[in-house]
This record gives sequence, C-alpha cells and structure tokens, in this order.
Amino acid sequence: MNFPTRTVGSNNGPYSVNQPGGLLPDQPRVLTPDNPIFMVQDEPRGPSQLIEVPVTIAGTTKLVLPVIQNLQNQVDITVVIKALRVIPDTVLALAPTQGGINAPLAELQKMSLVLYSEEWEKGQLIPLLTLVDTFTEASGIPWRARTTRLDNWRNVNWGKSYILYSNGSSAAGVPYNVIFEAEYQKFNKLGEEIKGPA
Repeated sequence: MNFPTRTVGSNNGPYSVNQPGGLLPDQPRVLTPDNPIFMVQDEPRGPSQLIEVPVTIAGTTKLVLPVIQNLQNQVDITVVIKALRVIPDTVLALAPTQGGINAPLAELQKMSLVLYSEEWEKGQLIPLLTLVDTFTEASGIPWRARTTRLDNWRNVNWGKSYILYSNGSSAAGVPYNVIFEAEYQKFNKLGEEIKGPA
C-alpha cells in the first residue's frame, strides 16, 4: 500500500532521524504511519547560571566579574560556556539575589565586556548591548534575533574578566546591577557530558 508522504523541516532545512548519529541537515524524512511526526528544537536550552554584577560606587570605570563557582573548572570537571546573554531591565527589573534595580539602558550603552578564556582575552571589548536577545516593544533596547553562541569556551576565568566603561564615561545613577545569563555544559575527565548536578 502506498501512503502519501511529505517532508518536515525547520528554519535550517529538513532533517532526518533515519541516519546514525541523529539529526542531519538537508536529509528529508518521509512521514508515513510508521514514521510519525517529530519536532526539532532549533536551539535547545541547556543548564544556565545567572550572574549578577553589583555597581555601587559612582564614577566606577571597571567592574571585575564575580567568581561563579558553578562555572569554574574543577579537578575532574571541565566547564564549557555555550552562550552568554545580558538580561535587560525590561525582562528582569530587580536582581534576584543581590536586590536593587537592573542596569538601565543608558548605563548598558557605556559598557563592554572582556572575557578571559584559557588564560587569554578571548572576548575583547564586546559591547554589552550586542548580548541582548530579547525584544521588548517600545523599550528602545537594541536586541539580536538570536542568542550569542560561544564556540565552546573552556576554562573561562570569571575573576579575571571584567566590564569596562567606554573611555570618558563611568557609572552613574548607582546602585544598580548588570545581569548576565550563561549557558554551559560540564564534562568529566573522560569527555562525557555530565547531565545532572556536579
């Protein structure tokens, strides 16, 4: 018996699960009663950690990021940072643990991020507003249609990384917080992904 067939895809093209190793782009999957519909999530969300950077002193020109223990490599565990975003005040008005308001747009416009990974400045002066991926109508906050993905950045040294205010500018209207969210993966010494708490 012949069944009607059709191809399913996503924004990146059709996918197939009929191949070893999972989904392969541009390999159509034929749908029949034996091959039911399936869903492809374009960018699945993994574990994430919120990072709150308090700004308390007017005139500050450089903010060292806090050391985030959960995002630090350990003896038998490698942490890989997959994505980084800035959470604007239209998404989160107050810092969840530090308390106080989130950084207003006028302050974010002054800031760039320097990120150390594997002991060098892998991210050098990244404008913070390029890390906003949430659209809020009439907010005036620029945003990207997609989250900023990092190329498997390992051994990020948060205590050496910092936010820098543009030359000639400094913190005003303090106190406030700059809030980041980092998506990550953890691997054991055999290179196997750790799915649960570690």
